Amino acid sequence: MSAATTSAQTAAVPLPPAAQQIAFGDLPSVRAMGTGRAGLVVGFDTEFTTTDGVRVIDSYQFSVLDPLDSSLMVQVAILPELGSGERVSLLTALWEVVRAAKLWKSPLVPDEVGPRGVARSAFWSDDYDERVEKLSKLRVPIVLACHYGAADLTAFRIDGRAHDLDHLTRLTSAAGGLVTLLPFRMQRGDHHARYWQSLSVSVRDTMAHAPAGKQKLADLGDACGVPKIDVPGAWISRMTEYREHYLDEFLEYGMNDADIVVEYLARVWGDGVVPPLTLSGGAAAALVASGSEYLGVDSAKEFRRLFAGLAPEEVEGFEVVVEDDKLSFYAQRGREPIDGAAAQFMTACARGYHGGLNSCPTPGYYPVPTVDIDAQNAYPTAMASVLDIDWEAGAIEEVFHERWLTQDDVPTPESPVVAFVSFTFPRTVAFPTLPIVADGTLIYPSTSEGVAGTWVCGPELWLALRLGAEVFCQIGYAGRVLKTADGEPSRVLRHGVKQLIDDRNTAKRVFGKGSIEEGTLKTGVNSVYGKTAQDVAEQHSWDARLQEYGDVGGSAITSPYHAAFTTSFVRAQLHAALNQITEQGGKGYSVTTDGFITDVLAHEVEVLDLYGLADVLRDSRLALTGDPSIWEPKHAQDDLVNFTTRGNVSQDLGGVCAHNGLKAPKGIVPDSAEDREYLLRVVVTRDGRVPNGYTRFPSFQELSRRDDRRDFIPSSIDRSVSLDYDLKRSPVMASMTAELVPLPDGTEHEMATFGTEPWPTVDDALRARGIAREMAKTGCLRTVAEWQEWHLRFAYGKGRRIVTPQRAVLMSLVIAHRQGVVAIPWLADRDRTVVEKLTWLGQWGLGTVSRGDWDNARRPERASQMLPLDMLAPYLERMTRMAPGDHPTDVHRLPY
Repeated sequence: MSAATTSAQTAAVPLPPAAQQIAFGDLPSVRAMGTGRAGLVVGFDTEFTTTDGVRVIDSYQFSVLDPLDSSLMVQVAILPELGSGERVSLLTALWEVVRAAKLWKSPLVPDEVGPRGVARSAFWSDDYDERVEKLSKLRVPIVLACHYGAADLTAFRIDGRAHDLDHLTRLTSAAGGLVTLLPFRMQRGDHHARYWQSLSVSVRDTMAHAPAGKQKLADLGDACGVPKIDVPGAWISRMTEYREHYLDEFLEYGMNDADIVVEYLARVWGDGVVPPLTLSGGAAAALVASGSEYLGVDSAKEFRRLFAGLAPEEVEGFEVVVEDDKLSFYAQRGREPIDGAAAQFMTACARGYHGGLNSCPTPGYYPVPTVDIDAQNAYPTAMASVLDIDWEAGAIEEVFHERWLTQDDVPTPESPVVAFVSFTFPRTVAFPTLPIVADGTLIYPSTSEGVAGTWVCGPELWLALRLGAEVFCQIGYAGRVLKTADGEPSRVLRHGVKQLIDDRNTAKRVFGKGSIEEGTLKTGVNSVYGKTAQDVAEQHSWDARLQEYGDVGGSAITSPYHAAFTTSFVRAQLHAALNQITEQGGKGYSVTTDGFITDVLAHEVEVLDLYGLADVLRDSRLALTGDPSIWEPKHAQDDLVNFTTRGNVSQDLGGVCAHNGLKAPKGIVPDSAEDREYLLRVVVTRDGRVPNGYTRFPSFQELSRRDDRRDFIPSSIDRSVSLDYDLKRSPVMASMTAELVPLPDGTEHEMATFGTEPWPTVDDALRARGIAREMAKTGCLRTVAEWQEWHLRFAYGKGRRIVTPQRAVLMSLVIAHRQGVVAIPWLADRDRTVVEKLTWLGQWGLGTVSRGDWDNARRPERASQMLPLDMLAPYLERMTRMAPGDHPTDVHRLPY
């Protein structure tokens, strides 16, 4: 952009005095979470106007501490010609900030750098690579910080010329923001190539540094003492005009946003300190630090060896090659299990890793007092209950193979056992505890009849056996527990989480309850679990540099064992409570991840022994907080409309209000009386799917792809949502009544109200859900008559159809091998390619297997599609006896 079409305004303003004398960064967790590295943190924001699908950039604003006087903030505004649609490049804008704020005077910048850049003579070489490398060392190191960078980082001009770096391809989407994993270089010469400008740019996004529930820029401004300025009236959608008519107010508004970013990051991490990538990443670093101290090691590599069973050797800058049976979480980081036992055990744990328990056991209308009770700090408490594995001594202490399990095999909820099992629960058990992944969710049937089984972990196995379930183990492993120097079981997560909680309590005392400091550590505590689980269930993300989707890869503390057992503890806690409440005549209406709605009072829930699990959890609560309480009331209400999982509402302002994905109209305040009436009316008056369109902004992939790149312009999405009960449990039709739900306008509307029970088999659940989906295409399931029609179709309709018996057997054999339930030597031979294995499978006369079939057979939900092993036995016996290299003949094939 020419000088004639661009103007820049610069100002230096004094900063407010520090509010606290005690440094947040001195807390051990925060010190470990932060980088401690000095940097030139440049806050950044843009203003723009979008009209008829075209975005015009009205201004670029930057704020940065004066490099020689940190009590001053330098503000730089770059104004394109009014309404021109022109944009500046990132390098042009940042060098204008360097020049205007005199960042070249910073001690972090080499002496050779001046306002025009670096003189050619200081680095020039005839060798291109050599001079680029020399110039890179004569750089200005900038940390470009913004809030919701998808809007602002896409505002720069990218010409596409070979020497112009495309900064969008250097970014990564993380925790709701855009960041750089590594700094990127930006270099260019002036018109005569006498002076060269060199930048090293790191990007941070305050979206990834804001505590949960406080991610609006206004929240961050309040936290750091820089209140966000609002634009009056409807000017926010007409910023070009606002700039034209009210330039001073326009600049004040724009600069305020950039100031907030700098001040907020300084409040949390310190003045001029490079922030970590995300709060959750910082929490993982804190866990590594405290865990290393606990284990007596002095490096992150040694920590991962003892904590997660990963070999300390890591390949830097390696090319990722994901082998056939290698878990992506360590393949992406060039890490390996320390030995075969570790690989086997952690692979089994990864298969036993499941999500949260979410269900709606009692749909309908209930005008009675109920309470929403949460497990206190459910995931930190569960993490503190997990024992560590002695990977070096041999992770597997005992192998269970083709036998019934007893309580002696899983003597305590903490027993580190993971197994592939089939099961039958007594009919008296209201809430079976062993999940089967099917239809994209967790189903808890009374039996595993019709499928081979499921991978499950110790806490739920222990509870199942306590409830009287018959559990047959096809293959399973008991882990070897790591002991501390004093002979006690090691619990790294308990130690690390306690450090974070102790520091959070200190922050609460020093900076105040609800302060940003306390919120930061609270988010850190709650995010540790997510980092242990990162990529355990393989996750994919857009790699902008490679322009393709790939595995996310593990975090610094990824551990399939710790992640799987943490979630198993939480699900076991909820299931134990629901079963005991039911046994004592109470009801569980809804259960959502870490809590449930019941008609039993909170103090009555607190005294439940949970079949013995409560003692373990109270021990963890005492260790973490000094208080053994494990439950706390959250909401209470005198009326409840419970329509599906994560869907319930009360007209009481203090009661529950969960939309199950239904978006309220713009302008309705969440949880307000208006919000509750809207949700209630939609639920009880619907006669089909509910139209519920929304505004969608482009994804990171759309914003950063090289071809057909989109600008940050919203689009309208038309959709409709079903609010029907999701049939994770079987309706008890005999209990169904037609209740009339009153609305505030005095009208009443019918809602079927009924109890549920476990499905006998997962196949029943799948067939029931399929019928409901078909009915939802033209209607809904709200009234008793509609539910009776569903029941008629379910009771007398045809069962599921499979393609062919041969195909079902073939795919079950592949799944059984890929899930680690059985070992077929030919398929386990690493000297054979996947193509050779598929060819060999095709020689058995059962059909063919594609590469996609082979790859997908590892996915957790495929276990529910596997036929029982006794149906596969004739072929399994032949396949397991065949040596690699041999091929089946007519003698080996069975007739169909």
